[in-house]
Amino acid sequence: MGAINPFKVSITKLSKAPGSVLQVDVEGAIPEMFVSSAWVADDGTVHAKGQLEAVHSGILFSGTATIEVTSECRRCLGRSTQPMQVEIRELFEADFKEEEGDTYPVEGDHVDLTEMLRDAVVLALPAAPLCSAECKGLCQVCGTNLNETDCGHKGGGDIDPRFRILDQLR
Repeated sequence: MGAINPFKVSITKLSKAPGSVLQVDVEGAIPEMFVSSAWVADDGTVHAKGQLEAVHSGILFSGTATIEVTSECRRCLGRSTQPMQVEIRELFEADFKEEEGDTYPVEGDHVDLTEMLRDAVVLALPAAPLCSAECKGLCQVCGTNLNETDCGHKGGGDIDPRFRILDQLR
């Protein structure tokens, strides 16, 4: 017997009363949420809170997803974990056509928020994250993490003569 999907929400009450609203507050793990240098742990908790509303063309979800994002800093290569909140507003359609791809399917008397949440979170993950806005990065000469110690090198050392021509572009 498979695990219970916490993101599968019954919409029986909504389908009987157009214009009605159902409050949603669910959480669980959604694996495989990552970009090259930022990710949510496969066993990390995704907390989705919002409302499902019966609209003319289907069921509209409006709410937020809260997650812990682990990332690798683009300057110092250090790892950091920070909370992130993603605003979501997506439509679930009973007449879902996969080739159109802008909405999600209503599956009988329920909607499964899993794919919608995965898509929204992955699109919101930072492509080039920083551990902090003040990150000093790595020394260009010796590779020391300048956030932890000052190695004493100034200005990055000698420039490779092949790249001196680039100084003229400044």
